[in-house]
Amino acid sequence: MGNAGPKLPRDVRVHVNVDEQCAAAARFVVGELASALARAPRASFALAGGSTPKRLFERLVKEHARALDWSRVHCFFGDERCVPFDSPDSNFRAANESLFEPLAIPRASIHPMPAEALDHDAAAREHERELRAFFGASEMFDVAMLGMGEDGHVASLFPGEPALAERERWVVHVETRAKPPPHRLTLTLPAFARSRTVFFLLGGESKRDALHRVLEPRDDADRALPAARVTARERIVWFVDRAAHP
Repeated sequence: MGNAGPKLPRDVRVHVNVDEQCAAAARFVVGELASALARAPRASFALAGGSTPKRLFERLVKEHARALDWSRVHCFFGDERCVPFDSPDSNFRAANESLFEPLAIPRASIHPMPAEALDHDAAAREHERELRAFFGASEMFDVAMLGMGEDGHVASLFPGEPALAERERWVVHVETRAKPPPHRLTLTLPAFARSRTVFFLLGGESKRDALHRVLEPRDDADRALPAARVTARERIVWFVDRAAHP
C-alpha cells in the first residue's frame, strides 16, 4: 500500500463539545503559524471546508485577529468542489466570508483552487504548478487542516478511488459518486505528507465508527481508509469532541 509514510506519535485531544474543540484548535493554529512566522517571512495554512471548520474560522477572527500578522499567512485549500466561487458549495466562499475578509488577508496571500475552469484536469495541473512554484523543494504547509467523513474520506480522497494511489502528483481532479457535487479538485496524500503539521477537526456521533477504525485498525480495510493514510513531516493532531471519540 503506497503513501503509508512514517509512523507518528498519536495525539488525540478530546473536548466536551464543538465550541471547546474549535477554541482549542484555534489556539493551536495560531501557535503553529506564529512559530512559522518566527522562522520565515511567511507562513502557509491549508484549509478544509465544512460547518465545523467555519466555526474554527469564526474563533480565529473573534479571539485571535491581533495574535499575529495575518497578512503574512498564505492560505490554500485541501480540496474544492468544481462550482462557481459564489456557490454555497464553494469552500472558497465559506472561507472568504468567515476568515479572509474579516481578517483583511490580502488577495495575493489567498490561493484558491481554479474550480471554475471547464477543464478540470487542466485546472488540477495549473494549481499544482502554482504550488510547486510557491514551495519549491521545501516542505509545503506549516499547518494543514482536515476533516473526516463518516466513510473515512479526507479532502476529496474517498475510499477505494484511484486518487488514493497517486504517488507523484500534488493535485488531481476526481469524479466521485460518493458525495455531490461529483467533480472536485483535491490535494493528494503525497501533498499532505509534505506538511509540517496536519490536524484533524471532527465531531459528532456519526464519525465515531470511522474514527475508531482509523485509530484502532483491525484489518487492512481499516488501514486503507484515507484518514488512516495521512501523514506529515512532524506531527498529526486530532481535535475531536466526546460524541466522536470511540
